[in-house]
Amino acid sequence: MPIKVSSTLIAVVVEWDQQKGYGFLQIGTERIFLHRRDFSARHRTPVAGDTVQFSIGQDFKGRVCAQNALLVNGRSTSIAVYLLVLTGLLILPAIAAFKTGASLTVLAGGALALNALTYWAYTVDKRRAQTGRWRLPEIYLHLLELSGGWPGAWLAQRWLRHKCSKGSYLVVFWSIVLAWQFVAVDFLQNWRFSRAALHWIEQSPKHRG
Repeated sequence: MPIKVSSTLIAVVVEWDQQKGYGFLQIGTERIFLHRRDFSARHRTPVAGDTVQFSIGQDFKGRVCAQNALLVNGRSTSIAVYLLVLTGLLILPAIAAFKTGASLTVLAGGALALNALTYWAYTVDKRRAQTGRWRLPEIYLHLLELSGGWPGAWLAQRWLRHKCSKGSYLVVFWSIVLAWQFVAVDFLQNWRFSRAALHWIEQSPKHRG
């Protein structure tokens, strides 16, 4: 049966490959491809038999696929939970920034601008991935995160469903987040850990030699 592009439909998952992160929906005699990045909200992993609401679209090769999918019989993580987790991650860096004595207006303005830029970069990269165009190098996204745009990246991963399932990318991302937490703690401890590490290096036999 012909399927109109952009129409909103409801269908059942008839096949799902958990390892590869994609599966198929059944509409009459048609099978519609669905990738986990095309869910509009964060859900548990779909299984065969789940009901999905979605829009019909096309990938960059012109093939019919599901987009803006929503797991009808699943529970999506609420925005309140996202913001609560993000607030927890921001506590230590925020306290450290306050302790520097720098202008809070300047710090807040710079942080908002940088995170908006990071979120925009994620948006651009996802659109290019969907249309088969040249992608932004991952190092660019990581540099934005390392510069302080990791909160915006964290939100983009969840709200845009982009870069949220690639293991190697997430290892680097969470290393950056943990590095920010460590630097904040170290600063609040008057660089105690950094000074201890420097002292250990200076006392090492190789350094003395």
